[in-house]
Amino acid sequence: MAEKKIILITGNTETLGYFSKLLAVYLCEAGTDVFIWDMLRPSESISAFEALPDKEEWVLVTFNFIGLNGEGQFGDGLSTIWETNGIRIISIMVDSPIYYYRQLIRRTEGLSVACIDRNHALYVRRWHPYIENVYFWPLCGNEPIDDLWLSPGVCTEPPYLDQYMRLPVSERPIDIIFIANYVTRESIYDSISGAEPEYRDFLHDICDQMIRTPSLPLEDTLYERLLAEFPGEKEDAYPEAMFHMVYVDLYVRSYFRSRTVARLADAGYTVHCVGQDWDKLDLEHPENLIHSRAMMTSADCLRAIERAKISLNVMPHFKAGAHDRVFTSMLAGCVSLTDSSEYLDEVITPWENYAPYTLEDPDSVCEAAGRILRDSDIAQQIADNGCALAANSFTWKKTAEYIGRLF
Repeated sequence: MAEKKIILITGNTETLGYFSKLLAVYLCEAGTDVFIWDMLRPSESISAFEALPDKEEWVLVTFNFIGLNGEGQFGDGLSTIWETNGIRIISIMVDSPIYYYRQLIRRTEGLSVACIDRNHALYVRRWHPYIENVYFWPLCGNEPIDDLWLSPGVCTEPPYLDQYMRLPVSERPIDIIFIANYVTRESIYDSISGAEPEYRDFLHDICDQMIRTPSLPLEDTLYERLLAEFPGEKEDAYPEAMFHMVYVDLYVRSYFRSRTVARLADAGYTVHCVGQDWDKLDLEHPENLIHSRAMMTSADCLRAIERAKISLNVMPHFKAGAHDRVFTSMLAGCVSLTDSSEYLDEVITPWENYAPYTLEDPDSVCEAAGRILRDSDIAQQIADNGCALAANSFTWKKTAEYIGRLF
């Protein structure tokens, strides 16, 4: 059997680079040859890549089409070095496929895609049937890495996992933490400021619909509204139209994120928010929101989470998938406070592995947080159960195993 050989890319988006580094840990542990391409060191990466023998034996595993977005270090704009060298590609999409219309229609040779939500996989299979392999790979929890340095080339000394400092829940100094950016409505409005008033009204009507019914999947809802509004269009026109409607995703995601944090803060809970622009959130009790303005790496965020009793998650439009915050929080030994999804309902149990709330009931997040903060025994039991489950089933080792079974 040929040795498994995987190319990973770092140096673009910090979070996605961190995912790649965690994959490198587990792939190397399983005996896979790993090549690191560092986009911050293109000359060294290109030289190391050119020296690789038998390039067609390697597989690129990337996130959100990094390496396929026309970046100059990966090709001339017409073809990529992956295609030129016969390298197969798996792009893991950690957002809705509507964002990647241009990449998906390019028909990159040797491309497979992995989706973190079952609805995303159904979307790609329906609208881009020429993509031969479409996988559902749910996101995993992140773990701290002791050494983040990876030189370009074959990974001979991969980063290794550090240990979480899992303090008892009652001894953790932060009550509630939320690791995410806040996007102001003004900045979202600006993205469609040049559109016709009728089109803006159409988009906002869809936003209102999805806020009234939070369980609606994004992709199906956009298609159904377009079909009702423009029934005579050819089928292949709809994916491009949905690509131009990402405003809806941004607006609704920001609405629920800001509403949930505001409910907690205005109810008297202290919420530590790590991310951009939380000082711009309109609150009745702004003194209850502590905003970390410092730029934090993924590793910094993990160290912040391990000091929290509760780690909040507000699910994006992953109605049949999960955000990595859920499992990252569990791995850190705190209570994961999250709304659920079709997938999460299958794999974790409310009040056993995590604390639940619903977007349909805005006050339910305060009720759940209050129960956890009042009863340290329940909090510790949920945290312990969640940590054990996540360590067994929801680390990047699972994704490394998926990859290992394919190649």
